[in-house]
Amino acid sequence: MTGLSDPTLAVLVDWGQHLPTSDIKTMLMRADIYKYGDLEGNNQELIRSRLLGARDAAQHGDPGARRGLLIFTRVLVQQTLKDPENPLPWFGELHDALLADGYELTWDGAPPRIQGSGNFKFRTPGSVRYKILPTDAAPVPLASEVTALEAEFTARRYTSVLSHYRQAVDGFTNHKYESANGDLRTALEDLVTRLAEDHTGYQRQPRANQGTAAIRHMIQGGHLPEDDGGMLLRGLWSLTHTNGPHPGQSDADQARFRMQVITATARFLLSRFTAGN
Repeated sequence: MTGLSDPTLAVLVDWGQHLPTSDIKTMLMRADIYKYGDLEGNNQELIRSRLLGARDAAQHGDPGARRGLLIFTRVLVQQTLKDPENPLPWFGELHDALLADGYELTWDGAPPRIQGSGNFKFRTPGSVRYKILPTDAAPVPLASEVTALEAEFTARRYTSVLSHYRQAVDGFTNHKYESANGDLRTALEDLVTRLAEDHTGYQRQPRANQGTAAIRHMIQGGHLPEDDGGMLLRGLWSLTHTNGPHPGQSDADQARFRMQVITATARFLLSRFTAGN
């Protein structure tokens, strides 16, 4: 799993600071991340220093620090949001930020309800329990995949592909999901067109949407048979042109999926069409 990004930590700091200092310290201790910072100033610095310290420890292989960050996040939500069906504005922001980081914030149980009638109305406390679940089936070392892919683009002098891909990574990292999706689509189109030109005799057409023609040429010419990657590439290319996310999925979730699958497909294509062949 990836660590929690700066935008995610920023939401936690912004909303955690409104709690009493004693509650914040207790939450940090419950998550076992109080030890990762030493600032005792205002509530912002109290939280920020611990979260940054824990993230740094997690990035250096401390599994307790990563677990503690997720526990603190869950406890903060549990303490400040009793009714997820009537969320505060920051809840949606945190939900999407976590999705971009590879986690889904969910809940189960019954939310608070107003029962009774007339002068005998009363509010039930509810039994909501929040969970933070990984969205990946197994740890996906996306960062190393990105680095290897960028190195391959550089080695082949695919500078325009590299530029578009880096812009997509930057947009994804900074939670600019629509921008990331657009740059990923452009990077994929540029890559398949370059590969088709370099390895299959494809002639670039003087019009837009080179990706469709290049992919068709690769498949019909037998350079990428349908049952050996051709159907995968054609389907992925169609997916990148859908208008927004699928129903029930957020922009963050869709952007993360596209980043992973396009990164993996790009590496597959480069291994299939090796340099010099």
